[in-house]
Amino acid sequence: MSLGACTKQGFLAAPKADSDVSEKIGGFSSDTHFLLEPTGDAEGLLGRQVRVTTAGAWTIADERAPGCEVRVKESSSSYKKKYRVGLGDLTAFAGGYKDMLKLEARYGRSVEAEYEIVNVKTLTADTEGPCGEVIVKSVRVGSGFRKLVRSAEGAAKGRAGKGGIGIEGGREAATEALDSMEWGDPQAYAFAYDRAAQQKQFDFTVNLPDKFVAGEPVRFEFAANETAYLIVIALEETAAGGVLYPSTQVPLPTVKGKSQLVLPSPDEKKIEAQLRDPKTAARETLVVYAFTHREDFDRFKPAAMDAGEGLAYAEKLEKALSQVPISRWARVTQSYEIVPKDGE
Repeated sequence: MSLGACTKQGFLAAPKADSDVSEKIGGFSSDTHFLLEPTGDAEGLLGRQVRVTTAGAWTIADERAPGCEVRVKESSSSYKKKYRVGLGDLTAFAGGYKDMLKLEARYGRSVEAEYEIVNVKTLTADTEGPCGEVIVKSVRVGSGFRKLVRSAEGAAKGRAGKGGIGIEGGREAATEALDSMEWGDPQAYAFAYDRAAQQKQFDFTVNLPDKFVAGEPVRFEFAANETAYLIVIALEETAAGGVLYPSTQVPLPTVKGKSQLVLPSPDEKKIEAQLRDPKTAARETLVVYAFTHREDFDRFKPAAMDAGEGLAYAEKLEKALSQVPISRWARVTQSYEIVPKDGE
């Protein structure tokens, strides 16, 4: 296994929308995010906490925080538009995070979503009470069609799920269709978020190459602007995988504030990039959770039974983190490629 390009977890520097999207989303800014799956509970979406990350899929809590009260303002907004959105700008509910993570594990960031929307209205929330630091403020409601595709470049590199190639979305690049869905009744399909004033920022970074040669030693380099405790998960293209850290030798992976942590430690056995088929390149994905409070790490660190269930554990953790302020943790996902040695 191995790692990918330098990744910065800047707290609320949202992923920039595709230029085609940012021109077509009405009064929304590039901080608007599209849902992987639309929801019929548009009003219920308002006020829920949003887990923000610039280095992986966003997630929304499956329900509002206790004590959060919402008053809904509705405005008519009728139009038809098309959008094309990258995987990093798609959002899932906490309960559906596993599906988002499986997409990234299998295809990396080459996945995009094409939307054809008939918008009917916008809902906006006035909130009171402890709703959270980052919440859903507005939602767009409409009927439409959504298709998941991956670029021709991503399709050429991947080794799983190959299918027919064709021209999509008016672009010159060929794409491969992965999945599609259509909904006739108006549902929430996109949202904008709001954040509390004077939001504390937790910066967490992962520095790693985007390609490894089989047999090459792997180094994980982490840095943070304050002391943080790490949970590191590695997933294969099939989403099989497990928890790398904490481990028996490193039970408390800790990045000291304004310094670096390099893993494996000098006392550990080296980790080498490996291929199941020595002649076939493969993709893997690293998922890292960083906690600024030791008690949060102790609360959520994997039990021994979770060590070999990386995907299921990540899904369980994502749901549980709805109770933790976003300023106290960060999540980074990064895909990387392992290639055969020359001559194999």
